[in-house]
Amino acid sequence: RMHGIRDTMPLQQSQKKRNSILILSTVTALCFLAIYTRNRPQSIDAIATDYFPETADQRLLKWGMTLPEVIEHNLADINEPFTENETPLFFHIPKSGGSTAKQYYGVCMHLVTASQNGIMHGHDQDEELQIVNIPPTSLQRFVNVDVSTPEGLQRASYLGFGRANIAEVMFSPYLFKSAAVFEGPTYRGRAFGLFRDPVDREVSRFYYRRGAEHEVANANTYLPELNFITIAKYSLTSFWEGNAVVRMLADLNENQKPTIDDLELAMEIVRRKILVGLMDRMEESIAIFDQYFGFQPGLNFDEQWYMDCRTNKAFGGANHNTKKKKVDPESGTYKNLARRNRYDRELYSYVVHLFETRKQLEGVDMSHGVGRVNGRVYAVPNDPIENVPPFVSGEEVNEDAGEEDYGLNK
Repeated sequence: RMHGIRDTMPLQQSQKKRNSILILSTVTALCFLAIYTRNRPQSIDAIATDYFPETADQRLLKWGMTLPEVIEHNLADINEPFTENETPLFFHIPKSGGSTAKQYYGVCMHLVTASQNGIMHGHDQDEELQIVNIPPTSLQRFVNVDVSTPEGLQRASYLGFGRANIAEVMFSPYLFKSAAVFEGPTYRGRAFGLFRDPVDREVSRFYYRRGAEHEVANANTYLPELNFITIAKYSLTSFWEGNAVVRMLADLNENQKPTIDDLELAMEIVRRKILVGLMDRMEESIAIFDQYFGFQPGLNFDEQWYMDCRTNKAFGGANHNTKKKKVDPESGTYKNLARRNRYDRELYSYVVHLFETRKQLEGVDMSHGVGRVNGRVYAVPNDPIENVPPFVSGEEVNEDAGEEDYGLNK
């Protein structure tokens, strides 16, 4: 009997060993699969299948994604009722129509603007907030701060800009740092912005950086050496990193590479916190912004001058380019630019979906045009969007000339 037991012991030990190996192999395979699924390089088509467009909102809601505290508390949700202590914040993406919006709101509408111009003529030395005319003889009114740089936003915060309720609209490329200026939930910003196809934006930026001599002090913007290479070579170089908008919305620096998590965060911020418009549908976008915020022309308003300004200054004058640079979508150059901007392209697809379906405005009573100007909430006349006078757009908006680059995202 003992001999029989001894004979079966090696078999039992061998079976246990095989079972252990099988379990270990299974666990290892499952771990590898989890890691691969999370970090696998995803094609544009694969990402699009996951996000665009039908299930994106449901996925984000299902995840219950929480936003960074400064964004959650200091920026109003798009569908929240307006309050008196909110400042419209234009999220200025370089080369995406922001300069045209500045012309429209600052020059044509005469709104009090916070941008980079408020510190000109020595106003960077002011110790208190005030509204200034720049140039002094003009009708353009600015708050004496510069909200286009991190340093300028720090100064604005120190002067109490976030709780002063002094600007009728502010323009900044720094969403997180701009949000930090406010003191939510009592004093908040309410964001909106224009978005552009990422490849078109990058092509525009390439030609802009060639000749931006007025930004010579900014080493990340003016690059005269680009005059000696083609856009095809540029698409293969390290002069740019791509995915600029996702980087901006995820608050990444130029050394941080965006991930799928950053894309998801950017999508959720856009969905809840930024009323979106499209550069290639500028007229429609501006009409929506005006009605949503209740923007109305400010001081010294003259209707004929306003219409001429819209046509000639903001949407038909020097900011128009009849020789727009384009890249063939079937070319290798286009594919290189698209590949480096794969997250921005997916975000842009989602933005287009939000814009076309008006999903952000569900539950928002646009019939009353409730908004703010001059520090008070008011209701503008019921003027449906389709009745807003059309802009005379002519050729495409020229974002190669006069559009600040801010030196963002090398």
